[in-house]
Amino acid sequence: MMGMKVRERDKLLLGLGTGVLLASSLRVFVAGAYASLEKTFFYGMKFPSGLGILLFLFAALLVGRLSRKSGAVIMAAYALALLATDATEYVHLIAAFALPVSLALVKELDVKYLAMGLVADLSLRVLAVGAEPADFPYTRVLLVLFILLGAFALWKEPGTLKRPGFGLYAFAALLELGLIYPNAVMRYSGMTVYYLPEFVGFSLLIALAILLGPYLARKPTVAMALLIIGSATLFLKPLSLVGLPLALASTIALVENSKGSRGGIIGAVYLFLVATLALGAYVGRDIGLPFMEDRLEVLILVVSVIYALSAYGKSAEISLPSVKEIAGPLLGVVMASIVVMALFHAGPTYMGAKKDVLVWTYNVHQGFGPYDGTFNGYELVNLLAEQKPDIWFAQEVVGGMIGNGYQDVPLFVSAHLGYAYEYKPAVEGTYGIAVFSHWHMKTESELNLPSVGEARPAQKVSIEELGITVVNVHMGLSEEERAMQAEELLKFAEASPVAQVIAGDTNAEPNERAIEILTRDYRDAFPERPPYTFLWERNGVVDKENIDYILLKNDWPAEVKDDGCLCDVLVSDHRPVWAVIELP
Repeated sequence: MMGMKVRERDKLLLGLGTGVLLASSLRVFVAGAYASLEKTFFYGMKFPSGLGILLFLFAALLVGRLSRKSGAVIMAAYALALLATDATEYVHLIAAFALPVSLALVKELDVKYLAMGLVADLSLRVLAVGAEPADFPYTRVLLVLFILLGAFALWKEPGTLKRPGFGLYAFAALLELGLIYPNAVMRYSGMTVYYLPEFVGFSLLIALAILLGPYLARKPTVAMALLIIGSATLFLKPLSLVGLPLALASTIALVENSKGSRGGIIGAVYLFLVATLALGAYVGRDIGLPFMEDRLEVLILVVSVIYALSAYGKSAEISLPSVKEIAGPLLGVVMASIVVMALFHAGPTYMGAKKDVLVWTYNVHQGFGPYDGTFNGYELVNLLAEQKPDIWFAQEVVGGMIGNGYQDVPLFVSAHLGYAYEYKPAVEGTYGIAVFSHWHMKTESELNLPSVGEARPAQKVSIEELGITVVNVHMGLSEEERAMQAEELLKFAEASPVAQVIAGDTNAEPNERAIEILTRDYRDAFPERPPYTFLWERNGVVDKENIDYILLKNDWPAEVKDDGCLCDVLVSDHRPVWAVIELP
């Protein structure tokens, strides 16, 4: 009896560790590969560039020959690397091995144990209030502990790992498209503004979908149909708020059926291609995949069909979870929810009008620090807590994007600091610009400016207590494109209600045509420009630019009492640019 209890405990530990390892290594591998390739694209840095992708394909070939102790060592190495740093450009080189190891373990685990592990990862996401768990110290320690306990259970087992086939890589690809992340599902479904209670509530729905998924496994044909129908609801938003959790439950239900397939190396290539195409939905024109822009819904549906086909016609024995095995992980999510609701802001904290307003514009680099693909959420909330801007015009704001660990910047900034926000996604509901403040705001209008590269958004927001209207913008990379966008932006800003402030990342130097156009009717808040507002400096490569602006309407009788740039702050590749404006 004692031996059976020990074996059951080890299965539980291995399941928890595997689920957390699978979700985490997927996020870190994609984020690290994306960050390192971006550095190669912009600055010619050759390392690590595409090395992680090659290591991943090599690991997919190797994994079936590894002993279980070797797998445990890889799990532990990944966990300890994350404990030491969240520099994904380097940790993703270890994640390249950890990911195939996690799928090898999925192949032999009962699906109910895997479901528990995925819900454990979800609990960490709740504790991090939508941020990447590896980014914040308290959730990083818990994440590492889950993986180390799984490694400990694996170390004690003899034998070799099983090689995962195409079906399990197809399973991983579908998970990595965001189905297990509440914020991604909500934003895919058209929810642009929500706060902690909505996130917590939807997290419980996602947890139930994962835990109850095995009960669909006894009717695989039904599960396949529900998977495809659920994914197709992305074309019928907001029905996808129900359809995608249903698709997730079906995805879990088909895991056992997908284990029998072969073709692991083909599956690894497929997973890489799916991640690349998903990134193309955001930056397709910049990476040679223009046909993918704003086509994430199509990709999710196609990947769902392929996964269903990989499981078609295969039978499997299912070990259904008991009530206790469902209640335990669900209780973990509930407890995490209670903790965050007690410790963080459930919604905006509003204040009365004031005369002197501290205005920021700050591009936060898609949730990455300036170097090494580090997540910057922890540093960002600490910076904002210290500096306390009244209004923050934010650019490159991610709300659940595949390339950045599915971080939700608006959510965790609001939860930590009590800001209200208005979010204007440029693509797929999960990447764009936002205005943050402690006043009631309303989006008056928004648009994507004409562009030759990635979508370039602008939003017009009124701030009730201050009686002003502002425009936030992120402009393009080519000079001709920016001049065209500036004309369009000026019309947008001066349409009723007229904006008193335009702020954002224009990507334009002060002597450029785009700035000449904007300053026909608006004036720079800076009598003298800062030395720079963007700086990338590494390995002898220096890129210094003066491209972030706060512009005030010429006939608006507000005064700039002070201005500056936090040029020593290294949270992003941009620098916070600020002005204290005395309102009339």
